[in-house]
Amino acid sequence: MSTALGFLLTAAPADSILEGYTVIRGQGYAFELKAPRGWYLDDAAAREQGVNVAFFPKGYAWDNAPAVCYARVRTIGGDVKRVEDQVKDTLRNLHQNGAANPGARFIRTITTQDASKAQVYYFSGDRFGNHEAAAYIQAKASIQFVTLSARDEAAFRNALPAFESLVSSYEDLIKASTPAEVR
Repeated sequence: MSTALGFLLTAAPADSILEGYTVIRGQGYAFELKAPRGWYLDDAAAREQGVNVAFFPKGYAWDNAPAVCYARVRTIGGDVKRVEDQVKDTLRNLHQNGAANPGARFIRTITTQDASKAQVYYFSGDRFGNHEAAAYIQAKASIQFVTLSARDEAAFRNALPAFESLVSSYEDLIKASTPAEVR
């Protein structure tokens, strides 16, 4: 969805691993995700599209799956400082890429494995007819997010439990390794 936003993302090598873990790290961030049950994680499948870590159901590949997930990071700066700013920027980007009337709707907050709060938005109206959800986690220097993109509404609904599992597995490795403040 947001490939034109120019994110920097690196991941530990994984290739294609069923139900595996991956660490996504970059300048000032590192977090872990676990592929949902019955889903692969792959760090090479979508690299040409600017996606370093892709997730897709068993029996499919990145390019033919009815639904896929991926993780991205947006460094805080310029007009994007909060999750709400990222949502607005995504809508602007969708409109610039041919969506006549893109929409975003806040759905709920998911608490992750490390007690981070992921704000889930559903997006509609892209020019391809995709159904998308994104879970945004506000970190100190970035906004980290997981996106579900599905070719149709049925695939979207079927993939939502996997998406929620993936989001719930999020663990911020920087926050976890920061010593507690001494009082």
